Amino acid sequence: MSALDVSCDVNNLDFYRQYHGQQLYYRWEGTVWWRLSPEGPLERIFAIAGMNATKVFLCSGENGEYGHRINRELGLYCDPATGDVLTHWQPFPSQPPVSVVPIANRVVQGDVSPKTTTIPAGEPYLKKVQEIPLTYPHPLADDPQYRDHCPGQFFKGTEYFTTYAVRPGVQAPTPLWARDCPWLPWMKLGYEHPARLRFETTIQRVDHFEQLNPKLIEVIRQRVPIYEHTPDATDEPNVTSTTYFKQYFEAYQAGAEFPIQERE
Repeated sequence: MSALDVSCDVNNLDFYRQYHGQQLYYRWEGTVWWRLSPEGPLERIFAIAGMNATKVFLCSGENGEYGHRINRELGLYCDPATGDVLTHWQPFPSQPPVSVVPIANRVVQGDVSPKTTTIPAGEPYLKKVQEIPLTYPHPLADDPQYRDHCPGQFFKGTEYFTTYAVRPGVQAPTPLWARDCPWLPWMKLGYEHPARLRFETTIQRVDHFEQLNPKLIEVIRQRVPIYEHTPDATDEPNVTSTTYFKQYFEAYQAGAEFPIQERE
């Protein structure tokens, strides 16, 4: 009888136990499309090159063990034909170019509760597809200075994650992340413009920083070197694309090149 002939229980905290405190890197890449109206066709507008510098920790609390994860996350919008990193973008010929604001989240952290997944007999892994609807008041809707940067009163989108619980010693397929959402604030399309975006990416854990996208490595080392490493602990609040946009709104209005240089 082989190991595949029996079911297998996999605990999500085993990963936190194995890699506790180590510097990890994730490379994610894909495509961004937009649809200018509900009836319009999907058009490819960007390639995206991203990374996470991550540390995971196995922690103990009053309710037992749990995982804690700290990320630095950077995603660059690129020309879909050449792969060159875009610093400015012109949405329409009748409008001036705008600064491209990347995904630049210097801190994203959170806790993970323990969970056991049973992989059935005969299966090397168990595929999980998670669909997360997102609906909430748009953070920019009530401030007049962001009027041209807000797609409406509410943010309505959906995130999709395809992940795998894997038996020990088995190579899993590549995880996938997708997102349907309104256009991004830096695009400056005007209040309630109906355009929507579709992100589709693959995610791969790599062994070394040098295995990330070369253009991403160049940007990090020249402009935001703090993204090469993850702190062991931080009390900084989590950063989102919206909070980052608001923080550097004056630089954006001045036509600055992003990502803005950051320090520890």
